[in-house]
Amino acid sequence: MDIGKLGMFANLKEKMDWLTQRQEVIAQNIANSDTPNYRSNDLKEFDPKTIGRDRQFILAMQATAPGHSQGLHKPQNFKDEEVRKNYEVAPGKNAVILEEQMVKMNENQVDYQTMTRLYAKHKSMMISALGRA
Repeated sequence: MDIGKLGMFANLKEKMDWLTQRQEVIAQNIANSDTPNYRSNDLKEFDPKTIGRDRQFILAMQATAPGHSQGLHKPQNFKDEEVRKNYEVAPGKNAVILEEQMVKMNENQVDYQTMTRLYAKHKSMMISALGRA
């Protein structure tokens, strides 16, 4: 039985996927903080009501050797959008505010830690309910 398909675990996994992709976008913003004409990006707000509706999990069967499998392949479906409220722009027309990006990164880290703790807690509750503790 794959516990990742159960409702609560699927929801937590989806949120963790969103947080992972958001971390990549924030890191890209920080990396381009000195690039002329660069505008910071962010993901659309996470909407828990749409979890699982537009996401498909596909088993990728490419292998480097017989008997090896790459496991589940998850398509990237979270869209990023340019941040519109650029109230601070550098002389090179760069609109990345490092302090703002660092705050977003910290929020993202705290949210991810919360999701991993919830995942572990639900897993231990499931094991306890099955009488295997």
